[in-house]
This record gives sequence, structure tokens and C-alpha cells, in this order.
Amino acid sequence: MRMKMFAAESIEAAKALIFAEMGDDAIILSEREVPGGVEVRAATDKLGGGMVPNESRILTRLGATPTPRLVESPIRNRVRDALLWHGTPERFAERIADAGITGGFEGHEPSTALAAGLESAISCDPIPPAPHRNIVLVGAPGHGRTATAAKLTRRAAVAKAEILPIAADLDLTAGGAQLAAYLEKEQNQIRSVTNPNDLFKLLKTIQKEGKRCIIDLPAIIPFDHDDMASLQDLLAVIDAEPVLVISAEGHPEDLNEAARAFARCGVRRAIVTKLDVTRRRGGIVSALISAKIAFSHLAITPFIGGGLVPATPSRLAQLLTEDAPAHVALKGAA
Repeated sequence: MRMKMFAAESIEAAKALIFAEMGDDAIILSEREVPGGVEVRAATDKLGGGMVPNESRILTRLGATPTPRLVESPIRNRVRDALLWHGTPERFAERIADAGITGGFEGHEPSTALAAGLESAISCDPIPPAPHRNIVLVGAPGHGRTATAAKLTRRAAVAKAEILPIAADLDLTAGGAQLAAYLEKEQNQIRSVTNPNDLFKLLKTIQKEGKRCIIDLPAIIPFDHDDMASLQDLLAVIDAEPVLVISAEGHPEDLNEAARAFARCGVRRAIVTKLDVTRRRGGIVSALISAKIAFSHLAITPFIGGGLVPATPSRLAQLLTEDAPAHVALKGAA
């Protein structure tokens, strides 16, 4: 006879799993309620049908005590399933789900376990309203760099911290006009440059004045070697921290490769955008973790005022709840 423990949200769901795996001849041995669901132990005389023993035969023969199976936790399974629904790679979902219930987790809510699992894997490092260094925003086309530059500028003004927005319109795509429109200013009120030499001169002037700036660079394609080489050359000669602006939209593998490419250029922090229009948000989370890039802020609305929130494991866990709208994590936006 082979036995196995099944975990599910209800007795009916557990029995459906049992009969699907063991067949109609399976026998229910015990049932008990646990936080977040039930555990049901079942047995069958059949060896086929995908039946899996409760412990390794090799460990049993050697007399070793097997490690309790995390898969038997209903909370753990719900965390894993939520991450899979959000499009994270399976191995990532399993790792975060395991970490969520083994790191001193106490509670009955999957979001709490998910936050604990994420805390073991991610780094959060928000940008202060008055940054210690100049910030240069980098990212692929359409990911919201200019809007993010405006949001950071507006956030600093609300905090009574002066920070100068600069449109580095090196590709002559009217970046200055767009930034001015976002900030509701005239174009001549925005500092704009059209070539690297003018950018270097402007940065020297700002440094002499003892001020800090936000530089909105043109779009950079992370899969274009020339684009990335130009970015590395620029970062080598200016005193500014590159911060990635990256959308939550897109295929998880594309996001992963893009994040790694920017990480190789020295990016250590990222602002995640378009969370308000993306339902499945797991790809960007696993991509930044894989690239060892810290989460700085989350852009949860398209509005310039109040459009950024500092990233935390608990906020990310809320956004990774399967049916959670983006506004659940908006509290504290600035």
C-alpha cells in the first residue's frame, strides 16, 4: 500500500486531486483542517497512475529521516499557484513559495507568505527625494522614462527638495517638449541638450552650483550591442547613477534578458512602470531578481503627481495576488 498527503483549499478539491492521481480505488485515511485549507491522507494498493511515495525509498533504506515536504502546505501551494498565474518561471515560483513558509512565517494569508518569500530574494532601495548623486534614467522605448523623470521631479518639489530635470535629447525626438508638457512648463523652462558635449558642460555647471539633476536619456535597445556600448561609454564619463525604467509588460524571457543587459552596464536599481495596465506581473519581478537589480519604486498610475510608491516586499506581494488591481498598493504614493 502506498500513502500520500494531499493539500487543498477544501475537502472536495482534495478528493478531486486524490482520485485524479490515485484512481477511483483510493481510500481516504484521514482529514484535518489546517490554516488556509485542509490536508487529506489517502492510500491505494496500485503502484501506477503517477503515485508518489511520501518519502524517498533510498532515504528509507538508509535509515535517514526525510525532510518534511513543503508541497503539503496549502498556503505554500497557493503562493506557488499565484506566481505561476502571474507568469513567473516554475523554478522561481517553487523557490519563493518554499522560502515563504520556512522563514518564520506566521499567518493564514497567502499574501503574507508571499511577502516573506520575496523578502528572502529581493532587494528594495528607494531613491530619496533629494538623491545623493545625479540620476540618469535608462530604458527601452516605450517604458516611460520621460514620465518617470517628471514624477521624480514633482516628488522632489513636494518634499521641498530641488532637483533639476534635464532632457538629453541626443536622438532629436523632442524629448524636451515632452518633459515640459508632463511638468506643465514652457519648453524654455526645461534644460535640454542635443549632444553629449553640451550635456557634459551642463553637468559641470550644475555641479558647481551644488545641485542635483534627473537626466532623461533617449531610448536604448538592450539587445543592440551598439546602443549598449554607447551607454557604457556615456556612463564612464558622467557622475550619475543609472536607474533602469522598465515596464511590467512583456514576455518574461525578454524582460529577463533586458534586465541582465542593463545590469552589465552598471544598473543597480530599477523603477517598474505600467503596473496599472498589466495583469500578469510576475515576469518583471523574476527578471529583476535574476539580474540582481534592486526594486526602487513602483509606478502604479499614469498620473505625474502621486505616481510612484517605494517598493517593498509586501507591496509586491499585493500586486502578485492573482486578482489584485494595481491600486491596492497605491497607499504612500508620492
